[in-house]
Amino acid sequence: MTTATIAPRTMTYARARLFLGASAVGTTVVIASIALIADLPHRLLPNAPGALTTDVALLALVVALHAALLAPFDLFGGALLPREYGRSSESLGRFAGRWLRGAVGYGALLTLAGSGLLIASRSLGGAGTVIVCLLGWAILLTMQPRIASLLGGGPIRLVTEPSLAPLGRDVFSLQSRHPHVTGGAFGLPGRTRWVVAERWIERADDVALPVQVVRRAWLTSSGARDRGVALALAWNVAPVLVAIALLGPPTSVADVVRLGLLTTLWSFVGLLTLPTPSRWAVHRADLAARTAGVERRTLATSLVALERDQDDELERSRGVETIFHPIPSTSRRLAHASLEKRLHPSDLSTWHAARLALYVSVVGFGLLGRSVHCTLGRPEVWVFLPSD
Repeated sequence: MTTATIAPRTMTYARARLFLGASAVGTTVVIASIALIADLPHRLLPNAPGALTTDVALLALVVALHAALLAPFDLFGGALLPREYGRSSESLGRFAGRWLRGAVGYGALLTLAGSGLLIASRSLGGAGTVIVCLLGWAILLTMQPRIASLLGGGPIRLVTEPSLAPLGRDVFSLQSRHPHVTGGAFGLPGRTRWVVAERWIERADDVALPVQVVRRAWLTSSGARDRGVALALAWNVAPVLVAIALLGPPTSVADVVRLGLLTTLWSFVGLLTLPTPSRWAVHRADLAARTAGVERRTLATSLVALERDQDDELERSRGVETIFHPIPSTSRRLAHASLEKRLHPSDLSTWHAARLALYVSVVGFGLLGRSVHCTLGRPEVWVFLPSD
């Protein structure tokens, strides 16, 4: 009688998620490219303004098809992979409920954005398109905690912990049980406020919370967060302006979907280019903590603990990091934080620009915002994508 053996895994959890994310992004980009080349939006959807209710329903249908396309990737990323690697015991039914809430909420954001583009473009032309984009971005930035909570990020509460005072007024927490929830900054440039994960407050010693407070306070005072917002918005305004100049304002359903496909492809280019200045800001914030007197061991404790909450990949090759990761590996961060010289000038640090650009791409009807490896199957981070 022989005993069955389980073959060893050939891929770490982090690499499995990365492969899944690359597959989801690749599938979305290929479909978007084919649709643009074949001009499928204008072949399959109305090319002229119609009844608003009908047009909004058609946009909602496109959004539903997008959710259906990503559903298998979300199933693996949010349920099957975490269970396979012992990182979750959640039932499929419970996951399905969380996913449905997030998918409906995210789909509503896309549908509202597309509808706003239609209405404003029909009324005011290209100027209306730009106005809707500006208003949409302002709403997404200022209401980010509320939107995150609605999509499944957990209840939000105002925090009065004295240790968080350096972050300024009105610090909030997301009361999520998911370890990969990190919160982040929100608000318009010059009015930065912060959301922290409730688990960070509960595990203040484990994650060396004061270290993260020092880092985030520097991100505010140095302007790195504001520059990240500026770069993310500038990146997303580019396809809108190009589309208006070359194709005209999006006055039909087909026009809005075509704009969304262009935004999707431009977001893909951003995935390859925006991580570099985002990584600079991470290194500079780590260096700022060291300059403020944080010991290397304390910094290491915090970074290692928080990486365990994510994909648990303390080291990775430079090539993989350059292409796929706007947050440097823990080992590389600690090596850079030990250097006395400043590797990158502070005024080029654009914190979180790569992932923030994905979030705000919703306004341009972009379809890549929740397709990357850190978000697949995780509705709780579709608004506050994991940060450093």
